[in-house]
Amino acid sequence: MMLLKRSCHCIQSKQWTASASLLLLWCTVAAVSIFYPTAAFINTEMMMLRVLSRSYTHHLSRSTYAPTIVSTQQSSSSPSHSEAASAQVATLLDPYEILRDLKFDKIPLPNKLSPTSLESFTKCHQAFFFQYILKLKPDPPMTPELARGIICHKALEDVFELAPPQRTLVNLQNLFRKEWSSLRGDRESNNSVTQTKEYNAESYDSLFRIVNDHDDDDDVLSNESSPFDINAEIDWGQSSLQLLKNYYELEDPRNVTPLMREMWVNAKFPTEDDSFIVRGKIDRIDLISSNSGAILSIIDYKTGKKPHFKYATATNERIGNEQFWKMKVYALILWKMILQTETLEQRQRQQSEEVGKTVDYRYGLSWELRQKLLQSLGYENEQQAPKWTELLTLESLRLMYLTSHLDDMAANYDTPPDAPVGKAKCLDFSLNEFMSVLDQTENEVVSIQKQIKELVDMQDPKAWHHCNWKYCNCHEMRDRFIDGTVSNEII
Repeated sequence: MMLLKRSCHCIQSKQWTASASLLLLWCTVAAVSIFYPTAAFINTEMMMLRVLSRSYTHHLSRSTYAPTIVSTQQSSSSPSHSEAASAQVATLLDPYEILRDLKFDKIPLPNKLSPTSLESFTKCHQAFFFQYILKLKPDPPMTPELARGIICHKALEDVFELAPPQRTLVNLQNLFRKEWSSLRGDRESNNSVTQTKEYNAESYDSLFRIVNDHDDDDDVLSNESSPFDINAEIDWGQSSLQLLKNYYELEDPRNVTPLMREMWVNAKFPTEDDSFIVRGKIDRIDLISSNSGAILSIIDYKTGKKPHFKYATATNERIGNEQFWKMKVYALILWKMILQTETLEQRQRQQSEEVGKTVDYRYGLSWELRQKLLQSLGYENEQQAPKWTELLTLESLRLMYLTSHLDDMAANYDTPPDAPVGKAKCLDFSLNEFMSVLDQTENEVVSIQKQIKELVDMQDPKAWHHCNWKYCNCHEMRDRFIDGTVSNEII
């Protein structure tokens, strides 16, 4: 603690340059955090970062240019009209050129879809075409909100690696800090450490940059010489930690033992010509033992706000159905995996005497999950257990929103008026008649795939019409194409 105070004094008294102060601060914070990983230290850490930020901002204000702070958007300064037009002509896209670059001689039919991509098609055909066929990613590649969601999910996954008594709020929040520390990297050397499967370290490095007016627009997100807005990062971090605090108030992880976490699921869906695969990842599966078997519940974390059901009954029902549609697809995939496992085990018993024969479990339940289920239900092996369809039942779908609208009394009936965010809230969907729900969902999935195939069979990029929702990325992406090469018509 004396070292902390000394560091703070040096910064305030301007005995150190901004960069030297930053290095000293992070070294000090790292050293103290090893020995004092407590909530009290976290408050001290936040205080010191703010002190340094004021000193650093003062240092920047003495420069010959005025900085503009951006998180993920490009600088507000714009080139002349002729320069913008020239730049646009140089970067306009042709869908056929993109397909050739992807080694396709025609518009391909996707044979692997995700619940997210299926939902995307129902909302905007053109956005689906851009992202899942032409493989174009909308800009920016990373946002503070997206980063918060990814890291919160990681912390909520990792907390269950700890023994139940260790699943405290402090440890949960420290898991968030640890993951962000690895992604943000060494800010002094601009060296990000960790890469994820979906996003590389450079994506996270674009967050909280202070971009200057004299920087080129094209270099805004990749300018490694630009400093960081520490205050913006601190505010983002504190709001993220608040979401985890909300979760802890909603559910105590010390009393929960998930069956599976971040589990990949996939299933085949037959069509008239062939089949296609739907694949995705379930955040969590919980098991509730019963006398007759195992009851499963599928849980999905949401770092956004719970929908505010303040509209007419029909509108509220539509909103609820939209929220749970992907969850129903996950339940359908899981049940198809259960059916496939049962079929494969029966086939395996029939082939048990045939040498060299193996059974393909790619579309069945994993060995790990089967063993966990058998152990939880008291069976030594699969031969002793009943059929999986007799043993397992899907009971409910749960969306766990980590915050809510402050004026939503259904979630915040006792929340103080000056609260920074609303409380966490669960939405549940009962699967009492789960077979009828799954049958309807399968019909919808197959229907969506059929519509996709009909558009692909037309072999015309202009056949994929766009939506009129102003926040859809189809509008921004469409402007990147040569005029007339993609559709300007609304679905």
